[in-house]
Amino acid sequence: MTAGLGVVYVAVSAIAPLFLKTTPSDLDLYFWPSAETLVSAHPLLTYAGHVHGLYQNDNGPLGLVPLLPAVALANALGWAGSLAGRAALTGAVVSLVVLLLAYQTVQLVTSARGGLHWRLAVACTVLLAPALWIGVLDYGHVEQPVELCFALLAITCFLGMHNALTGIALGAAVLARTIAGFCVIPLLLVPLATRRFRSSTMIAVAGVITVAVVMAPFVLADEPAVTHSLLTYRPGLPIGGGSFWVLFRQTSWAGLIRTGDVYVGAAVALALAALALRNRPTVASTHAGLAGLLTIAACCFPVFAKSVFPYYLLEPYVFSILWWLARPGTALNWRAVVPLMLTIDVFIVKAASTSPFSAWGEAASVLSSAVIAVAITMVTIDLLRSPAPSLRADDRHLEHLSPSLPLVQEAT
Repeated sequence: MTAGLGVVYVAVSAIAPLFLKTTPSDLDLYFWPSAETLVSAHPLLTYAGHVHGLYQNDNGPLGLVPLLPAVALANALGWAGSLAGRAALTGAVVSLVVLLLAYQTVQLVTSARGGLHWRLAVACTVLLAPALWIGVLDYGHVEQPVELCFALLAITCFLGMHNALTGIALGAAVLARTIAGFCVIPLLLVPLATRRFRSSTMIAVAGVITVAVVMAPFVLADEPAVTHSLLTYRPGLPIGGGSFWVLFRQTSWAGLIRTGDVYVGAAVALALAALALRNRPTVASTHAGLAGLLTIAACCFPVFAKSVFPYYLLEPYVFSILWWLARPGTALNWRAVVPLMLTIDVFIVKAASTSPFSAWGEAASVLSSAVIAVAITMVTIDLLRSPAPSLRADDRHLEHLSPSLPLVQEAT
């Protein structure tokens, strides 16, 4: 039955674009041309195609991997020039990555709870997420499922005390989507909070080496284009809709917002994670606690980004699902409100992006930021109020998270 449902999911993902794909998206403007370059005779020049445009493919090459078979098949079938045709092939391939992401989510929840009887329901929270479908089908951001697969792998490795593998997985996530750098913040802070400086160093070094090894050939082949695409072009982008910053786009200090929005978000994520760990150093000894920290960090990007799109909410949504479900007892509790709020916000942001500078667009943008801020507040308060976990024999693999107290799964 599970295999059959998977086949249906792949089929729907391939068929839907044939009817719904009518206008070019980021898939057609940036990702597909970059993937075409990768499969051509000049794979290291993938960042050279959009140097003079307003927007760039500002992610690492790993996020393009699912597109490579789709591009090769589209070229063979003569569909490369068809918006719907190449979107259908892309949807079929990316759906396999999404199925893997759903499987990882189910496995993490099962591991946290010690068993799970409603695996399909948990999988559907990922498979049917509006942020996912809008992100892939409407905006063409095929790299997000890849990024999240590596992020969930990093969580698994971290809880298993595999520091080098955690760093490699985080580096791979960043190579798929640069915003995954927000996930690095809590995973580096947690060992520091429990005075495991060597673990934090190992994670950081492994992550940096992973990124350096993959990106070095691209930098050597075309350093100006890589630097511009991944590092220097973003400050030149205008303030758009979906964020409260839209109210300040005409101010004299709007340039500071354009330049520093990501840094402000990262600083707030760092401060909130540090606050939670200072008050509850062992909060990340549980799946739910660690997912809560990641939810907060991931939310800090869309709440402070100068322009927000619906797919920006996918990362915080997936982490909030884990924070909600990765604890014993019934799933019918108040924590379900957070992923529900983030889902509703997907449509608020979508509405705001249609007319960002109108009165309605500005109101929707402010409302969107407020919704995410409330979600951050709820998760933060939950982490600050989390009781000390109780010891269970089957959770002794988590003892390394505290130098003085063996800690395990969080109680409800």
